[in-house]
Amino acid sequence: MRYEFGRGIADYVVRPTDGLWSVAPGAVLTFWSAADGGTQYTDLQDALSTPITQVTADDQGLVPTFYGPDGVVGMWADAGGVSRAWMEAHTTGTGGTDAPPGSVRDWLNVRDYGAVGDNVTDDTVAIQAALNNCVMGGIVYLPVGGYRTSAPLTIPPGVTLQGTHSNLMAVPGLTDPQCYIKPLASFVGDAVISFLDEIDGGYATISAEHRIVSVMIDGADVTAPGVDGVRAAGNIQNVQLRDVTVRRVTGAGVHTEANEGKFPYSWRLQRVMVDNTGWHGMAFEVMTDITLMDCQAIGCGASGFEIANAANSHMLGCRAEWNVGNGIHITGDWAVGTGSGGMLIGGCSTDRNGANGVLVDATGNPPIQIENLHVRRDGRNNGAGGGGYAGLACDGATVPVLVGMVTCYPGVDDDGTQTNSPEFGARFTGCTYVSVDSGFLHAATAGWSDAGDNTILRRGLNIAERTGPTNAPVDAFAPPTDVAGNLNVGGYAALASGQSAGQWNIWAGQAKALNLGGAGGGIAIAEGANARMGVSTLAAGTVTVANTSVTANTRVATFRQAAGGTLGHLSTTKVAGTSFTITSSSNADTSVVGWVLYEPA
Repeated sequence: MRYEFGRGIADYVVRPTDGLWSVAPGAVLTFWSAADGGTQYTDLQDALSTPITQVTADDQGLVPTFYGPDGVVGMWADAGGVSRAWMEAHTTGTGGTDAPPGSVRDWLNVRDYGAVGDNVTDDTVAIQAALNNCVMGGIVYLPVGGYRTSAPLTIPPGVTLQGTHSNLMAVPGLTDPQCYIKPLASFVGDAVISFLDEIDGGYATISAEHRIVSVMIDGADVTAPGVDGVRAAGNIQNVQLRDVTVRRVTGAGVHTEANEGKFPYSWRLQRVMVDNTGWHGMAFEVMTDITLMDCQAIGCGASGFEIANAANSHMLGCRAEWNVGNGIHITGDWAVGTGSGGMLIGGCSTDRNGANGVLVDATGNPPIQIENLHVRRDGRNNGAGGGGYAGLACDGATVPVLVGMVTCYPGVDDDGTQTNSPEFGARFTGCTYVSVDSGFLHAATAGWSDAGDNTILRRGLNIAERTGPTNAPVDAFAPPTDVAGNLNVGGYAALASGQSAGQWNIWAGQAKALNLGGAGGGIAIAEGANARMGVSTLAAGTVTVANTSVTANTRVATFRQAAGGTLGHLSTTKVAGTSFTITSSSNADTSVVGWVLYEPA
C-alpha cells in the first residue's frame, strides 16, 4: 500500500535549522531512509500514479501531492540544505519504523535518532540530527549516558540541549555518573558545542534563545590545542547556560568573540562550572548585558574569568580558584561614549590564583563597581609568592574603580607547603580614579600598596591592615588615611590629634573664623632661622633680622619683649626675600623685641 504525501505545509517538515517551516519555491526534493546517509527512495508516484524519483515544490513553496514507496509512512526530505527534515504521510498517523518518536516534535530523545551513549560509539551524527529537527522552543534530550563526539555539535536558535546531570569536580572514591558529552581523541573542530550567528549558520532570523541545561562536557581525551567547551562568534543573543560543567578541554570553557564586527549579546549563565581547561575558564569579548551567577572557574591554564568589556553586566556570587593567571581579569577598552555603563561585581571570591585575585586594567570611562569582595591566598606565582601580585590589583586602569568592602587573607598551599602569598592585599599603580571604602587587608608584605603614580586614590576611614603569616600577624589597625581632593564633613570633625603637611584655608567670613574654644588654648609658631616668629635685641636702637620668608606684602608685628635702655617708638622696613630691620626712635634703646610675620590672604 502506498501512502499519500504533500499537499500543504501542515503535512510535512522541510526547513532550515532556525525553526522556520518553509521550503523554497521550485526546490527539488529527494527522499531518504535516514537523516544522514541511508538509502534514497526512488520508487515514487505523482498524483496521476506516474513513476517519479523526486518532487519539485511549486511557486509558493508547497509540495504537490505524491505517493511514497509501498508501506513507507515517513521519509527524510532533502532540499539541498545542510540537513534533512522528516516528512510523514498525511493519510496515516500511525508512524512507522523509520519515524522519529511519535508526532511530538518539541521534545526529541537523541536515542530515537540513533545515539547510543555507551561512552564508545561516535554519536555526533545522531545528536546533530535531533538538534536539526527540533522546532524552535523545543528540547533535545540526552538520557543518562556517555556520548562521544568527533566534531562540534551546533545548537540551532531557540533549541535547548538538556541532559540529566552535570557533575562538578571529581571526588576521590566517587565514580562520575555517565551523563556527559565526551569528545573522542580524534575530535576535529574548535569547540565541543558551537552557536552560529545568522552569517555562518545561514539562518533567516537573528540567532538567539539557545539553551544548554544540565549538561557536562568532558574533554579529557582531547589532544588538539585550542578546543573550547562552548564557543560563539557574532551576533548571538539571549543564550542561557544553566547547571553546565566544562572540564579538561584544551581551550576555554566558554568563549565568545566577534564575527564581522558583531559580538554575542545578553547571555545568562547560572551555576556554570569550568574545571582545568587549557586556556581561560570563561573568556568574553565585548559581551554587553551578561549575567554570571554562581559560576566557578578552577584550575584553568590562564585567567579564571577573562572579561574584555562587558558593559551593563553583572557578576554575582562567582568564584575563581587555583587558576594559573588572574582569578578575575577586567580588561579591554570599555569606550568613552554613552554606551551601557560599566559592570557590577558582587559577592565574589578568589583563592590561590597564580597572579592577582582580581586585576582591573581596563580603559575607558564606564565605572567598575566591586562590592563585598573576598580574596584569599592569591599571587601564588608557582608557589614562590612575591611577584608584586595582590588580592585586588588595579594597574593602569582609566575606568573609575569603586570598591565597597574588600578583605584579603594570605596563606600557603592546602598541604602547608610553598610561600605565603599574596605579597599585597590591595595594590594600585597608574590608575585614574580608585576609591576603596572599607576592608581588612592581610598580606605577606603590605596590606595596602600605593605606587604613588595614581591620579586619585581614595582610601576609606575603615581599612585595617596586617602583614606576615596568619599564625603570627603584625597588626596595623590604624594606618594613615589618605584623602585626595576635598573631604566635606557635615557637623563636627572631632580629631584627638592632627598633622598637616599642606596649607589650611578657612573661608568663614566672620570675626571668629578660627576659634580656640578651650581656656588656656593658644597658637604656637616655631622659631629659628627664617621662621615666622622670633625675638631680636636692639643695639644702638636698631637690629636687622635675616629672613628669606619676608615678602613685599609681609606685615611685621613688633612688641617689646623686655625693656632696655632709653625706650623709643618701634618701626620696621623690609627687603623682600632677604631681611627686615626694626628701628627705635631712641638711639639708646637696647630692648629685646618680639616679632611675628603675617601675610594677607
